[in-house]
Amino acid sequence: MTRIQISSGRGPAECELAVGFYLTDLSRRHPQAQVIKSDGEKKLNIDGKSRLAYRSVEVELPDEAVPPVGSVRWRAKSPLRPNHGRQNWFIQVAVVEREATDLIEPNGPGFERELRYATFRSPGQGGQNVNKVETGARVTHEPSGITAESTTARTQKANKTLALARLKAKLARMGETKRLKEDRTIWLKHSQMERGNAVQTFEGLGFHLTEN
Repeated sequence: MTRIQISSGRGPAECELAVGFYLTDLSRRHPQAQVIKSDGEKKLNIDGKSRLAYRSVEVELPDEAVPPVGSVRWRAKSPLRPNHGRQNWFIQVAVVEREATDLIEPNGPGFERELRYATFRSPGQGGQNVNKVETGARVTHEPSGITAESTTARTQKANKTLALARLKAKLARMGETKRLKEDRTIWLKHSQMERGNAVQTFEGLGFHLTEN
């Protein structure tokens, strides 16, 4: 499966409408297309019909269904501003490259097999067992080297549970940071859209594919 982003690239409302038209056309051609994420969704009244428009939308498709990547032109008189002279509106289709294999899923299959536990004598409060038995616990996620520990509980079992919870929280924060960085990269592509040199051209409110 491949994800693509269909973006209006900070264009006017007509470009956002073109994103909606393109998504509708893509979904009609490929019913298995699945919208993963959308931004700036709105409804516009076009000739008495409610039409969806977007600043951008991410869609997941089978690899063989991925459309041409690049600038897409919609050629039509503006249905939103009848007196506007412009008739060429551009949107962008780009492949979303997410390094999904690098993201750690703390509750994913096989995660527990990637953990290594160690125990040690706890220097903190813990009753008469302190410095006599190893109540402190440390857990390491071996593929990433990330560790977490706990010495606050009275028993080794409880400290293992706390250490694991802290490790999962660390990994979740790291994963969120990575996703945010990827989202920023995708947004930069969205904001740096190339206009012209269209790989596809669509005509009119019917959004018919034509020869460039």
